[in-house]
Amino acid sequence: MARTVKCPSCGAELTVKDDNRDFMFCEFCGTKVRLDDYQETHRYVNEAEVQRVKAEKELELKRMEMEERNIKQSRDTGFKLMFVAGGLFILMLIVAFATGML
Repeated sequence: MARTVKCPSCGAELTVKDDNRDFMFCEFCGTKVRLDDYQETHRYVNEAEVQRVKAEKELELKRMEMEERNIKQSRDTGFKLMFVAGGLFILMLIVAFATGML
């Protein structure tokens, strides 16, 4: 794809036929002309990859939330069992004292 640039020395319009070069020489005055001034940045986004990673992260977040919920439920169940076992032990002690076994 051909494009034109202006020579910074003589102002001539120069046609650039090869985009793979960093510089060229002005055909009128011989000045070295930089073709890429590195002032523009082009960013190419792979939208499909962005969506894939986003979905992957959302799934990971959901999995972590479920894991946290399961841990909390297990902890709550453990506390309830300890409370019930403690209550039964106290009840057994009361019955043992009441019947004179202790």
